Amino acid sequence: MPSRTRRSVLAAISTGLALSLAGCAGQLGSSTNTPQGATNTSVENDDTDTDSQLALPSVVTHDEFPDGDVVLKPDGKVVVLNFFTTWCRPCQEEMPAFRKLRAEYDTETLHLVSITPEVDEALIKEFWNEYDGTWPVVKDPGLVATDRWNANSYPTNLVFDTDGTPATGENPEVRARTFDQFNSIIAPLVES
Repeated sequence: MPSRTRRSVLAAISTGLALSLAGCAGQLGSSTNTPQGATNTSVENDDTDTDSQLALPSVVTHDEFPDGDVVLKPDGKVVVLNFFTTWCRPCQEEMPAFRKLRAEYDTETLHLVSITPEVDEALIKEFWNEYDGTWPVVKDPGLVATDRWNANSYPTNLVFDTDGTPATGENPEVRARTFDQFNSIIAPLVES
């Protein structure tokens, strides 16, 4: 089976499984257990303080990529969260924009993380290598971050300023897809 076809089939299966498991977990209602793969957060709490504590496991852990959990919204940095799947064509098409953002801004200024609900680490790593991902990628099979920020479609891109508030008003979601669109949002945040 060709690599792209295999990836599409495995991605659909793993995403379906993750969504099914998350639906089952969501029916538990008042459970206070932290979902598998997430640390230090309560999904039901909308306080900004919990955002800075939410961390998910890194998938690609070589070179400059972190090993272990990656904090999604560290304090004092402009943050871009990219919710994606390996089978999503628009997700694939915006990878060059994110590579250019990563090259334009250092990691102390811009915190860029891609988040996937997929569970197949080999598939995610293959995608990351094929599309030359140069920033951390984490998995969210329990849909902790996905539910936290209501990222129900792919891709969903969120931008937060250095104090953790949404960069474009009440909702952190941005419709940017190109480098120029992202940069027009990020550059003023970095300069302020």
